[in-house]
Amino acid sequence: MDKNTIIGAILAGLIIIGFSLLNKPTPQPQPPVQSTADTALLTSEQETTKTFSITDSTALSEGDTTQTTTATPLYLQKGTEKLISLKNDLVKIELNTLGGIPEEAQLLKYNAQEGKELFLFKKGDLSFNLPLRTVENKILNTAELYFNPLNVTDSTVTMRLNIDEQNYLDFVYTLMPGDYRIKMNIMAKGLDRLLPANMSLQDLEWEQRIRQQEQSWKFENQYTSVMYRYAAGGVERINKSKEKKSVQETLRWIAFKDKYFSTVLISRAPFQDNVISSAEFKEDSGYIKNFSLKSTLQWNIEDGEKASLIWYVGPNDYNLLKAYDKGLNGNDQLDLDHLVYMGGKLLRTINVYMIIPVVTFLSSQIGSWGIIILILTILIKIFLSPFTFKSYLSQAKMRVLKPQVEAISAKYPGKDQDAMMKRQTETMSLYRAAGANPMSGCLPMLLQLPFLIALYMYFPTSIYLRGESFLWAKDLSTYDPIISWNFDIPFITGLLGNHISLFCLLMTIVNIAFNKYLMQQNSAPAQEGMKMMKIMPYFMSVFLFFFFNQNASGLCYYYLLTSLLTMIQNWAFRFAINEEKLLARLEENKKKPRKKSKWQQRLEEAQKQQQAMQRQKNKHR
Repeated sequence: MDKNTIIGAILAGLIIIGFSLLNKPTPQPQPPVQSTADTALLTSEQETTKTFSITDSTALSEGDTTQTTTATPLYLQKGTEKLISLKNDLVKIELNTLGGIPEEAQLLKYNAQEGKELFLFKKGDLSFNLPLRTVENKILNTAELYFNPLNVTDSTVTMRLNIDEQNYLDFVYTLMPGDYRIKMNIMAKGLDRLLPANMSLQDLEWEQRIRQQEQSWKFENQYTSVMYRYAAGGVERINKSKEKKSVQETLRWIAFKDKYFSTVLISRAPFQDNVISSAEFKEDSGYIKNFSLKSTLQWNIEDGEKASLIWYVGPNDYNLLKAYDKGLNGNDQLDLDHLVYMGGKLLRTINVYMIIPVVTFLSSQIGSWGIIILILTILIKIFLSPFTFKSYLSQAKMRVLKPQVEAISAKYPGKDQDAMMKRQTETMSLYRAAGANPMSGCLPMLLQLPFLIALYMYFPTSIYLRGESFLWAKDLSTYDPIISWNFDIPFITGLLGNHISLFCLLMTIVNIAFNKYLMQQNSAPAQEGMKMMKIMPYFMSVFLFFFFNQNASGLCYYYLLTSLLTMIQNWAFRFAINEEKLLARLEENKKKPRKKSKWQQRLEEAQKQQQAMQRQKNKHR
């Protein structure tokens, strides 16, 4: 037998075997297989698993003339896309019969840029799928199947997927009145004919593109993230531009959020085996990021059983989100208020218990947010005035003692180590005898920093500022350009953007002028290193201009008011403090015996040791 004959026999045998396998009768149903978190991966890797789709069933009915349309299962028959509207006074939801899922969400109380309608997502932005694994170990994607709308009202609809004439899968939606929440109950009848009867877990896939809603893509991107709450308590977020994270702990909810709005999926039974992904769009795409979730949902397919989900499609409004926890205790609380980022524990505490209550009260009485910020700034200044006064008093003591400090510098001239040590020792002795402490003015100033930083966290994320105008600023939640350009300037565009914000510019000018005034009033005796200290305030003012130019104009307005009120405070303190009387009191203090603190004793001992070491060095020269 020659070589060609052998090859021909082998090929013929393979053809016969392949033909027999293709015409092999369908096997009996296999034992049920529990679903896993990543059905997409299983579908691609397991050769025995096939995926049902509408196109497959259509091809079957068209390609095989011996089959009729009635032979195609009801759930595989192609239908017509139709939108069903649910609407209340806050939100309008469009549900598509293809997939039976929300396709469009419009927030009726908010506007997008230039006064346009605000859509949290539109057609093609959101997908939601339950990959059903059948008794034949095949995948049936609900996102590809056509549902029939039943019992349609303005607030409710049942999206039904008919399995056969009597059995079905329902997605029952209920839009709560005066609320941004939509209940979604997944329930079925006779689904055990299609799915394993003992199935208790179901895979879930959710993906969403986050639309750009605000003027600044850069700053909106900073606050666009995935957030989730553990079933055991605690909230975390994923904010990287590109990340894939597996979360094995069970979750109560997952949120795809931007700066001011969120889409949240909440479950009574915790989500399991969660895989969360994030990717970033380009700046001019109209989108910020793309988020996806693959998870496992607890679901018993027996008749009468249901899986209960809640969609929240609305604003990141702290008061609104916090109200959802009213009447709940401990781990029953949702903690959705954490969607509003307000800094770490200390800063959040200041915002939650001090800033927000005041702002809430003022906003209920006053319509202008410019006036509200002004009053808030005044109240904060009054609250911190005791600390500010103590800091100013310390500066005044340094100022009236300045001639005596200059006399000490003249007494020990020179830049050698010995002269410097003598000047330092005698100057500290003067301050101690007079009852003045150069460091006493620092602590009161440091106590003000948490409030400044807390408000830096609050203003850019406060939805109450969004769309609110004041003076020339059309929207206090974003920058207020006085000058703008449509081309890139190397280095400058990366720092400033393509504009100059007026409130930010005014804030910088006032800060520079105020720092110059302080330098003139509190000029200390010339010492080594003081030149750099004099330059630093001006450098910081310019740095803050570049830092805040693309930030919220409401925040720059607040810092401008803070600087102006600080100037007024300083002038008032200067008028209230008689420096001649203050100097006389300090001179009286010199005559009183003063007990040295342990810290002062250690400082003097250290200075004496340094002087002794310096004298030893001078002897050996």
